[in-house]
Amino acid sequence: MTLKEMIYHRKSCRSFTGKPVDAEMIEKILSFEPKPLYPEIKVRMDIVPRSQVKCICPWTTPQVIAIYSEETEGYLENIGFLFQQMDLYLQTLGLGVCWLGMGRMNPKTAPGVADMKFVIMLAFGHPKGSQLRHDLKGFKRKSMEQITDMSDPGLEPARLAPSAVNSQPWFFTHEGNTIHLYCAKKGSRLDIGIALAHLYVANEASFRFLRVETPQKLPDHVYIGSVTL
Repeated sequence: MTLKEMIYHRKSCRSFTGKPVDAEMIEKILSFEPKPLYPEIKVRMDIVPRSQVKCICPWTTPQVIAIYSEETEGYLENIGFLFQQMDLYLQTLGLGVCWLGMGRMNPKTAPGVADMKFVIMLAFGHPKGSQLRHDLKGFKRKSMEQITDMSDPGLEPARLAPSAVNSQPWFFTHEGNTIHLYCAKKGSRLDIGIALAHLYVANEASFRFLRVETPQKLPDHVYIGSVTL
């Protein structure tokens, strides 16, 4: 299954076998190069053992992906954009994946990363049973009318994107061929990057991200950027 196809089947996995991912699979993961939203922002990914992680989740995986970034304008959107591509890729390998918003690196066992901030981690491993959805009925998401100013089938990949506590903080407006993207003021910009990743993967050849100088204001929302698909 391709990354684009995975958009319509993926789901967050919270039931793992506990078996470590082997070295051959780790090499495949490390060889994957997702496209950044902001190439100038420095990012680091480490695959670390669970012993270096503090997390109160009732389930666990033997390895996690720890994600670090420069703390600069747009870094959260960039992380969401990069690592949702990784999420999709891991699931094409038959692995289960879940963003760990409550996960932290253990200062007693994990070395720090100079000049970078720990942002978030991905738990990944062998799932118990199937980790995929068979059809769109399994997605509990807002309707198209709730996330955009006009019905647009091209935004379906973003509508299906995962987000923290399924908050789906994105809203899209249209101006000609340009689509402007906003985040609810209390929403996560990392989630916005995840939605953008789905738009990129679904439109890899034509996707373009930009920022306009004088965007229209939207009540209770913050302008993030604009895309053409």
